[in-house]
Amino acid sequence: MAESDPNPRDVGVIFNPTRHEHELCLSKNLKKYTCSGCKEFGAEIGYKCSSSSCQDFTLHKDCATLPDVYEHSDGSFKFRSKTHLRHHCDACRDVLNGFAYETESNRLRLHPLCMVLPETLDFSGHAHKLKVVTSDLNGKEYTCSSCDSPIDSGCWRYQCEEVACKVYLDLSCAKVDIFGLKNSDIQRVAPVGMRLKFKSKIPSVGTVMNSVGTVMTSVGTATSVIGLSLG
Repeated sequence: MAESDPNPRDVGVIFNPTRHEHELCLSKNLKKYTCSGCKEFGAEIGYKCSSSSCQDFTLHKDCATLPDVYEHSDGSFKFRSKTHLRHHCDACRDVLNGFAYETESNRLRLHPLCMVLPETLDFSGHAHKLKVVTSDLNGKEYTCSSCDSPIDSGCWRYQCEEVACKVYLDLSCAKVDIFGLKNSDIQRVAPVGMRLKFKSKIPSVGTVMNSVGTVMTSVGTATSVIGLSLG
């Protein structure tokens, strides 16, 4: 999937003007934090601002060090410190609320952590490898084997290479394993609210049809009443 190096060499102090105005220092053994860039959770390792004026500024290692132009299997992506309109990540469907990467045509927008997903994953407690699925996404919904939440049709997912196992992971849960966060009291990398706010904007087809049915029933009832009155 990812073609640029997803794990750049750890550098103690960096200055990256597209990410922050001050130098950033590599820090380890960090407790759970919200990345100041992409707004997803992190822990253990990250880059913290060296200035006393913004000591709470912390970035995931990848959010701090990925290049401004990233060559991905789905095309060339450019870094954006923030999208101009409210968009969602085309991989995990969670809201893009900060750092993002997008193609020139704006066809795809991804979280930085979704940019560097490995093709296979060793999922805790499962005997087989899980592979990332980025196509054939418009079929049935799956249930995440980690959090028991539905994986929306259209989302990338991880699934066991042995189809009979029926083990599936949504990306937010998968990233807990990928980025070594399972011992940091983090069950999902993305706050649940980031998904709910987006989903609430778009009613399901079933909801729309039910609403239409209710309106039609009301119109029919009103017509009948008018007919009785005229009679």
